[in-house]
Amino acid sequence: MRIIYILSITYLLFACKKEDSVAQIIALPASLNTLKSQHPRLMLTNERVAELKKLQPTDPVLDKYIKAVIASANSIVTRAPLTRTLIGPRLLDVSRELLNRTSHLALAYHFSGDKKYLDAATANMKTVCEFSDWNPSHFLDVAEMSNGVAIGYDWLYPFLSETDRAFIRNGLKTKGLDEYKKIYETAWWAKGDNNWNQVCHGGLIVASLAIAETDPKYADEYIPKAIANLPYSNKFYAPDGAWYEGPGYWAYATEYLSYGMSALQTALGTMKNLETTEGLSKTGFAPMLTTGPTNYIFNFADSGENSKGTTSAAMFFMANTYSNTDISNYLHNYMSATSALAKPFHVVWYRSPSNSTPAVPLDHLLKGELNDLVIMRSSWTDKFATWIAVKSGTNSSPHSHLDLGSFELDAGGVRWAKDLGSDDYNLDGYWTMGVGGKRWSYYRLGSLSHNVPILGNKNQYELAKATFSSTALNVSEPNAVLDLSQAYRDYSSKSTRKISLVNNRKDIVIEDDFNIKSATEVAWGMTTDQSIEILPNGKAILRNATITTKTLEAEIISPAGAKFTIESARKSAPEKLNTGTQRLMVRIANQIGNVKLQIKLSPKG
Repeated sequence: MRIIYILSITYLLFACKKEDSVAQIIALPASLNTLKSQHPRLMLTNERVAELKKLQPTDPVLDKYIKAVIASANSIVTRAPLTRTLIGPRLLDVSRELLNRTSHLALAYHFSGDKKYLDAATANMKTVCEFSDWNPSHFLDVAEMSNGVAIGYDWLYPFLSETDRAFIRNGLKTKGLDEYKKIYETAWWAKGDNNWNQVCHGGLIVASLAIAETDPKYADEYIPKAIANLPYSNKFYAPDGAWYEGPGYWAYATEYLSYGMSALQTALGTMKNLETTEGLSKTGFAPMLTTGPTNYIFNFADSGENSKGTTSAAMFFMANTYSNTDISNYLHNYMSATSALAKPFHVVWYRSPSNSTPAVPLDHLLKGELNDLVIMRSSWTDKFATWIAVKSGTNSSPHSHLDLGSFELDAGGVRWAKDLGSDDYNLDGYWTMGVGGKRWSYYRLGSLSHNVPILGNKNQYELAKATFSSTALNVSEPNAVLDLSQAYRDYSSKSTRKISLVNNRKDIVIEDDFNIKSATEVAWGMTTDQSIEILPNGKAILRNATITTKTLEAEIISPAGAKFTIESARKSAPEKLNTGTQRLMVRIANQIGNVKLQIKLSPKG
């Protein structure tokens, strides 16, 4: 009898332990009555996998993309385990690497069946779920880690053991979704007006849908809140699809919005009308328009220096959502031209290329609530085309620099006028904006490093807003005029900048006009990493060390007698050093009344 009793107790204990590790399916609330019961259901589904596998043998581009993902997964398998290592206040690099690993490994497993990918993905998810936390003090880290774990959990759910499912699900709840629950009602980003809104809500939507059949409370409570609050930032896509934080942040915000929208569609069968957001149907074109013939972007705001055009798979998502092959064809062509490596979401959101050629105008005005952009070019097919982009904007808006009226210039295959981009986010006072903010003391963020007029050798007014007062685009000699009066209000009662393409759209003329209140220095500056030679008679020539047959001639048209000089852009640590970069300058002392500074830039060769 004693033996039977012991065996009975042992069985009961084992049964209870097993029951604890098995997900308990419970009744779903009405908000989830269309939830797809089967995994995977987040962006990738079994139906989508079957569709892609059927298409792969007859679509060489898709085949190339899938093989690229598998090749990358092979390198990921042998990488060292992730560690909870912060850079400054951020765990962001680790969160991003986790998404990179799980998405590559999980997709590689679906297309190959090789268990090494499953084992590596599971190990990576379990590793981060063992971290003490996902660094909720910088909540983007939690959002991105939740997204990466949720995608791995969902895409590999049918192949995970019950024990591993329970462990990963518990990590996603305690380190991800429960952290959302702690702070959501008071979190500034919940109704924020920048990329944090899309990223944090995108991660929240994906994570809550991943475990909705076992823990529906998260999706039931927070998906309606996410849908209600995303418009606080989504409104900035209106009306033309550009993103006010710059092309660099376009990819970040739009990718996470795409994760959330796509997950809603595949898991619930609806995007909750997010797809009706004004400007979103056009936003897939924004990367194409803001990338020059050199493939460098118009990297205003806190975009990285020398950033190339994005290959974000969000363009495929937008192309599919709005049935616009022009967007997907651009991305296919750009990836081919730049030999860019396909990533998992290029496969998941894949849209086959077509032979259609989009009829895209040469010039564009991209309007937005916080800034407008004008982009003009001489050709879409000539890699040596002239391309110039200029911005208006609102100083002290998120990630902004004091750069109203700044421009960047490509011609002859060279980026002649550049923006230095962001500095180290961990610099003291980097995020202190407004009047007198320490942010503006850093060279890269103030006016003195940008391609703008400089009055009194001072920054623009920190709260200024500039607008385009007129544009004449897609004509033989297009131009745009900016009202910069607020930017220089302390020195000038009226300030404008006009940028024109002339001489069959090959040359650029920049005209700056001021009504100076009292004697002050008026300056013109352009940042470049090309060599500069000062010539007589108000001229200079810029040369590129690689493309030696192409040059840029700069000429001062007005005022007569003014001369170019060269100034260093060099700085000392902890700021970025700006090695190899210099400034082409014009400085005119003691100006008063009506002052015109007119510069002509002529590509040669």
